[in-house]
Amino acid sequence: MKLILALAGTALAAVALASFLLERSATSEFRSYVMDQQMMEQHMGGSTPGMNQMMSGPMMGTREDAFLADMRQSLWISGGLVAGAALVLAVIMARQVTRPVRRLAAATADIARGKLDARVESPGDDELGQLGISFNSMAAALQRQEAERRSMLADIAHELRTPLSVLRGNLEAMLDGLLEPRREQLSVLHEQSVALSRLIDDLRTLSLAAEGHLELHRQPTDVAELARRVVGEMEAGAKEREIALSVEAPESLPRPALDSDRIGQVLRNLIDNALRYTPASGRVRVTVSPQARGVAVAVADTGAGIAPEDLPHVFDRFYRADGSRARATGGSGLGLAIVKQLVEAHGGRVWAESEPGRGSVFSFALPLR
Repeated sequence: MKLILALAGTALAAVALASFLLERSATSEFRSYVMDQQMMEQHMGGSTPGMNQMMSGPMMGTREDAFLADMRQSLWISGGLVAGAALVLAVIMARQVTRPVRRLAAATADIARGKLDARVESPGDDELGQLGISFNSMAAALQRQEAERRSMLADIAHELRTPLSVLRGNLEAMLDGLLEPRREQLSVLHEQSVALSRLIDDLRTLSLAAEGHLELHRQPTDVAELARRVVGEMEAGAKEREIALSVEAPESLPRPALDSDRIGQVLRNLIDNALRYTPASGRVRVTVSPQARGVAVAVADTGAGIAPEDLPHVFDRFYRADGSRARATGGSGLGLAIVKQLVEAHGGRVWAESEPGRGSVFSFALPLR
């Protein structure tokens, strides 16, 4: 409303000023014309106008005064019509300007009330249209984040429910005397408590890394030696599953500055993931190779592989290509998400390649600094 009043006031003021100046200019020109005509008539009649007559201006008759009055009236009528047209045009222009602003304000209010599907309709191609397009992009991002947050909360609740149910059921049975606290039962309770602790630690690591608050103790590290150490730690588990686990690395490699504990966690998660989905008599191979500006590590397995539609999502939190199979093998769906966050916290990148029926390769690259 204020914009409409401002434009209308500006238009009326401009028209009034133009009419006033035009009226003064036309009156002055007409008086000069009348005076010139009178002087010409006096010269032709043989008389010379006196000084007082020249100073006092032209002698206006009834017709001249009537003409000036009609001219002034015409000018003010024309000015009024122009002012009305300008007022209408100002209102139309103001509404065209304020309409997208009102739409944006309404969509913003909807977003504030939690209606994240609100959008600005038909933003247009001008500056306000670009603002509307940016708003729609922001609203879509907020909607995706809210959906991811709700999905993550549901997944966390699901992951917590299973170990808590086992703990509660066994403890209640022991308290009621239905189950003796034997070593086997206590071992089950301990495993479930360890699973809970691991899940909480994983969630904390993900949260810190995503917010950029993960503390890294960087120092030049021999990645090949780190890979050999992690493979040595997990070799016993691989033998139990009858899987061949090996590491390949050249003798000389660049030594990137990294947090060896965190990158060790990355390697453990990748190798554990490969062992979990590789059948007996399969192979898991860890390869370390130099790059132009860093080091690359690849963990390849001979498992069932990953479907093309699932491959882009393998690093998402709680994502499982086969949920029942993942839970049966003890996966929570956080391992690869942690890999991605830890590698990116080091300024690196991570990717996956797979062919169904022929296995998968999970790789990451780390810069020297």
